[in-house]
Amino acid sequence: MSTTERDYYEVLGVSRNASEAEIKRAFRARARELHPDVSAAPDADGLFREVAEAYEVLADPERRATYDRFGHAGLRRGGYHPTFTDFGSIADVFAAFFGDDPFGMTAAGARQPTRGGDVQAVVELELDEAFTGVTRSFPVDVAVTCARCGGGGSEPGTGTTTCPACGGAGALRRVSRSVFGEFVSQRTCPECGGAGRVLEQACADCAGEGRLAETRTVETEIPAGIQDGQRIRLRGQGHAGPQGGSPGDAFVLVRVHPDVRFVRDGDDLHTAVRRSMNDAALGTTVSVPAL
Repeated sequence: MSTTERDYYEVLGVSRNASEAEIKRAFRARARELHPDVSAAPDADGLFREVAEAYEVLADPERRATYDRFGHAGLRRGGYHPTFTDFGSIADVFAAFFGDDPFGMTAAGARQPTRGGDVQAVVELELDEAFTGVTRSFPVDVAVTCARCGGGGSEPGTGTTTCPACGGAGALRRVSRSVFGEFVSQRTCPECGGAGRVLEQACADCAGEGRLAETRTVETEIPAGIQDGQRIRLRGQGHAGPQGGSPGDAFVLVRVHPDVRFVRDGDDLHTAVRRSMNDAALGTTVSVPAL
């Protein structure tokens, strides 16, 4: 039980007359925000357990009715104690609570190939280059698909077998029993990483990873008029996806150096010219810098 015993409705951020669907949506949002795999907060573990406990109570009509009438003390007198104390990934949490799979699991439980990660590079320009546009090349360190195994991770001539730890499900389940019935928790199988299958023999080049690190030269056209801080997206130029997944993207962050001659205001350039009072009063012709 949470030691602070905060109000469960407050923990989930819902009203006391919230519907079952509203409570479910609120828990999903809070779980994604506070799960220790995602949140960097030092107390993320405790906050997540608090949210899980609140949902465990409010999602059950009988427990919710008891809590509404008698509060935390009424739950304790009824023998309630939190059962969701061991959790793995966010997908495992949702599978345990809802029996569904929001993160790309197959019907049998094994994970589908996931998209590769994105990479970012910084390109620095002078103002005149931003004015005219320019083509630039730059190196990026990316994970590329292993040519020897084609990304599968297996040594050529070998394949995969059903994971002996999870029987091909990609997840391990544990059943807990309490006075309120059975509660099933699920976590990703550590043996196969959720794939449901293991390699017969790992690829000699990539050690079964299916990917290798490589420095690649990427070329992109930077359009005229680009602003400092803008990003250019290059689709498919990021890390190769694990297990044959699609590649991520490369993002080019453009930094435009300031020019001592001008102050830039969007697409306009401002410059200052010092003249004497006589010139200002009588008018004159001056030369100003330009790109």
